[in-house]
This record gives sequence, C-alpha cells and structure tokens, in this order.
Amino acid sequence: MKSATELDYHLHHLCIYDDQPRENMFPYLRWHHGITNFFSGNVFHVTGEGHSDYTFLGCGGRAYQIQIEAPPFQFEYERNWWRDHGKGYNHICWITSDARASMAQLLANGATEVMPFEEFPTYDGFVVHDPEGRWVEIMEYTDDTFRVQEFTHAPSGECGLEMVGNAEICNDVDLMVDWYERVLDLRVLERFDSDGDKFVVMSDRKYDPVGRRTLFVLQNARHDFEKSKADAHGAHIASILYQAKDVQRAWEDALWAGMKPLMEPHVDTLTGLLTAYLSEPCGNNVIMLTEHYAPGAELANAA
Repeated sequence: MKSATELDYHLHHLCIYDDQPRENMFPYLRWHHGITNFFSGNVFHVTGEGHSDYTFLGCGGRAYQIQIEAPPFQFEYERNWWRDHGKGYNHICWITSDARASMAQLLANGATEVMPFEEFPTYDGFVVHDPEGRWVEIMEYTDDTFRVQEFTHAPSGECGLEMVGNAEICNDVDLMVDWYERVLDLRVLERFDSDGDKFVVMSDRKYDPVGRRTLFVLQNARHDFEKSKADAHGAHIASILYQAKDVQRAWEDALWAGMKPLMEPHVDTLTGLLTAYLSEPCGNNVIMLTEHYAPGAELANAA
C-alpha cells in the first residue's frame, strides 16, 4: 500500500451546492473574483445518471478555488445530501498522483466510502467520509492537457484580497489533526489553544508562504453562528478563508458586492489576527476574512 507521502496529496477546491449559481456567483465576481472554468452539459463528467453544472471561481491566488455545483446532481448520494442539507459547503477536493491507490489507503485508515472509485474521461476519482463525516473528494488528472485553470499569484483589488483555503468545525480537533497529518500528509503550521478553544492551521506539502499559501484550519465551534450550525449539522466545513492587505477595505467591498455581515473586523482574541466574518450568497455560508497571515516555511518543516 502506498503511503500518504507517496500519494502527493494537495488541496484543490471547496464545493458549494447551490440551485441558483448564475445569480449567486455575482457577489463573488463583484468581490474581486474571476471565473477559472465553467463545465456543463455533455462536455465534462458525464455519467449515466446526469451531467455536471460546475462553475469554478478563484481570487488573488493560483492554487485554491471554489466550485459552485448546481442540480441536476449526477449521483444519488449527491441528491440525498441536497435533500438533507440544501445549499451549503459540500466537500473539499484533493489532488493525488494515484487515485486508485489513494482509495485503498484512505479506507484502510478510517475513511468510509461515499462514491466508489470511478474512471472519467479526464480524471479518476472517488469520495469518502473522514472519521467525523465530512466529505473528502480525491481526483487524479489522467488527461495530458485537461486541468481546472488557475490564476497567477497576485492579490486582487485595492484591498489585496486572496482566497487561501477553508476551515472545518470538528467534534474532536486533536483527533482530526492527527488523522489529517497521518492520512492526508498535512503539516501543522501553527496552533492556537486557549481556554478550551482550538484553532490549528495546517497545509499540504506544496505549501509556500509566498507563492502557494493554501491553508486548512481545524477548529472547534467558537461563535454563536458556528455553534448553531454545528448543532444542526454536526462536524462540517465551516468557512472559506480569505486574507487581505486592507481588511477594512475588503470588508466594505464585500458588503457592497452583496455579502452579509456576521462580525465586523476585530482582533481575534485566540489568534491575534484582525478578523471579520461574512455570510456569502449560496446558502448564507460563512466567510472568514483576516489580515495577511503566512506562517513561515520553517514552521512547516519543523511540524
């Protein structure tokens, strides 16, 4: 069996389920985002059950993106999730060098199958639950030229906005940090821990504090809006992570673009970072906006 390191995992995108993607993507576009790819009809990911309707968006960086996926969903397990949860953050996708070997490795280490391994025209992939029930999609590109396009690394807008990753609410933060370290080969960049609150910043092996600052945060529910979501849905993907050169300007731009306020910019007592929270249009999911934060490469090497 291949090890996690041999499988070369790296973070790729967060998928949002939404039945009005054309309308709800516009607040993102007004908030310094751009469309990197659009797939629909019979040109991509066609199955016997249906076809795709995917819009990929990026902002200010080359690696991490969001994918808005709309009905008709292709698989029964997707339609079941939509029935149970509706609009929401559905899964995190990781790229690997060997999807078939990845499935064997994940199932041997506590993941449970959602969608079995399948070969598509441009990639191989599957979906599993992590030990707390969040969806993890794994993809291996198999076509010589097909890729979801990326932007160059350049902060967007006068506020210097960048989409850098996601945060997840955990039932047991320490348990999940250990699992993602062992099974998906993430590294801990920094830990914040005080009075029972935990906020652990991780990344994959391709992390670079300048050119590829993709972050993956595991935390407990700290704020009322996080706690109410956890009460309703349990452990879940909690927020998209953004950073800005000018947080106040990015906040004002977001409100103008159509995002809704949750918590105004303030210094987070746990992390010490200037932080704000917003609600995005595809189901009122959470956006976490912070000042520029780039744990050094030496932290990753020491983790």
